[in-house]
Formats: sequence, C-alpha cells, structure tokens
Amino acid sequence: MIERYLQYLRLERRYSENSVSAVKRDLALVSQAVDVVTSQDLKLLLAKRHASGSAPASLARAASSWRGFFSFLLKEQLIQVNPALGLKTPKLARSLPKAVGVDQLLALLQGDLPLEFRFAQAHVLVELLYCTGLRISEALSLDEKILSGTSELRVVGKGNKARIVPIIDNLSQRLAQFAAIRQIHLASKSIGGTPSLFVSGKGVNLSVRQAQKDVADYAKLKGLDQHLHPHMLRHSFGSHLLQGTQNLRAVQELLGHASIASTQVYTALDFDHLSSVYDKTFPRAR
Repeated sequence: MIERYLQYLRLERRYSENSVSAVKRDLALVSQAVDVVTSQDLKLLLAKRHASGSAPASLARAASSWRGFFSFLLKEQLIQVNPALGLKTPKLARSLPKAVGVDQLLALLQGDLPLEFRFAQAHVLVELLYCTGLRISEALSLDEKILSGTSELRVVGKGNKARIVPIIDNLSQRLAQFAAIRQIHLASKSIGGTPSLFVSGKGVNLSVRQAQKDVADYAKLKGLDQHLHPHMLRHSFGSHLLQGTQNLRAVQELLGHASIASTQVYTALDFDHLSSVYDKTFPRAR
C-alpha cells in the first residue's frame, strides 16, 4: 500500500524523488498495520519524537505525510477513518531565507576563473545560481549543451514544473571560459565527453553534497565572512531582484514558485533592507 501511494505521488502528484523519499521515511515510522492504527497511536508517536529532540518542521512533515497517506487509503476504500486528521504539531517559527549582500557577491565573482578546476567550477556554479535563481538540483541537472551558447535556460523544477530563465551576457561569457577549462580537465583524466555540465574530479556527475562543499570552500577561499550554501544564492537572487524591480509576479515566475505566498517571504527581506537604510541615515533614528 505504501508503494502504491508513493507511485501515486510520483506519477499523479508529480513529487520530486527527494520528496517521495521523505514521505517514505515518515511512513516507515508507523509500525502498526494501517487498518488498526489509531489517532492516539500517531499522537503518541509524535510525542515520543518531540521528546527525543525532533525539530518542529520534521514533526509537521511527518504528520502531513501521514494525513496524505491515510487520506489516499480512505479514497481507495481500504480504511474507513483517517486517524491522522486530528494531529497537532508544534507551531513552526517563521524564518526568513538567508541572503548574501550585493557587494559581497560581486566581490566573490570578480576576476578571472581560478586555475584549479574544482574552484573554477565552483565559481561558475556560484555565478550561475546567483544569476538565474536555480535550485542546486536544477543546476546539477544541466548538460554541457549550454556551453555552446544560449540566451535562455529551460529547467524543470519541483512538481515537474518547467520554466524559462534568461542567461545574461556576463554569465554566457563565463560559461564560454569554463568550457575550455572543463575540456582540459576531462582530457587530463582521459575521460571522454560527458553530458553533465558540472563534473567531479573523476569526471562523473557532481553530487549535491560535493557541490555544497565546493561552494563553501570557494567562498572561504575568496574571503567571504559567512558560510555560503548554494540555496543562499537562490535567496539572494530573489531578494535582490525584488529590491530592484518590486515586481513580485516576475520574481515568482523566475524562481518557479507554484504559489505567490512562497515568493512573498522576500518582501520581508526587502523591508529589512529598507529598515537598515532608515536606521543608518535618518537623523532621529541615530
């Protein structure tokens, strides 16, 4: 029944494989048979996980996974009552996405590409993520065809939702520089052509974990005074674009958000920026 539900999420709900894996882990927490599990069983399980230190977000996700699964079984007439409907989880704290300042990012991207392939690739990855707002998984799914020159990218994001993202001239020029460095690296390892744009030291597709490490190490090498995570570049793209345009709908389209509510969080970042300017410049604020 779990496998049937996971297939439903993949094929009909268009969940990403990461989301499907998370749901599978949440469902594995329930040890009772689905036709005998009760609301009290699920409440007790949440309470135990809360006591063991699980974060509120993890508890909320687990409860959501259970609701969806038992709702599916109810719809399929495999059970008569959804035991997860009455579940309550700790209130989630409202957190703002972390962004990097414009000046810091521009300083990070100045100059020629480093000689070492790993850091040259990390520089290109940072520039690509910041200039397009791609998710790291979307960036790592790109193939080498974009190195031949293009003015736009077609990417498929969460829920198999496709969108078009423009490539600015500076980024296009950087990709052209990277093409030669990438080719030399592959030749030095006696590796034939590989379709993936970003590759590891061994020439295979770059993993998300390695990409995260490379980005953080490159930022540290360049003197950035904060830990840089790939998703911070997406947040920076959204925040800086909204500050410059005040066009929430355009930012939503470029980021590939299904709901405008996901994009509205960047208005809070914009207000923080304005408040900072106010505090620093208005005489009475000082």
